[in-house]
Amino acid sequence: MADTRLPSCMRSVSSRTDTGQTAVTLSPRAAELKQLETQLAAIPVIDRARVDSIKEAIASGQYTINTENIADGLIDSVKEMLRVAK
Repeated sequence: MADTRLPSCMRSVSSRTDTGQTAVTLSPRAAELKQLETQLAAIPVIDRARVDSIKEAIASGQYTINTENIADGLIDSVKEMLRVAK
């Protein structure tokens, strides 16, 4: 029986097996949400100390920008986004 309290994308059909366990099947949307949740959990937490040290270096004029590294990083990011979108 479907649990109508859940959003339709997360409802599943439950049935009792001989062992008394409940079988649950996720909808394609719920499976996609679970995958996205896993990807988000893999994103590192912001290192506030590093951010603050970079801010100080920029403010004091000691931070040098390597444009080649920035360009490479942007290209890698776009490649990753295109790979994930497939």
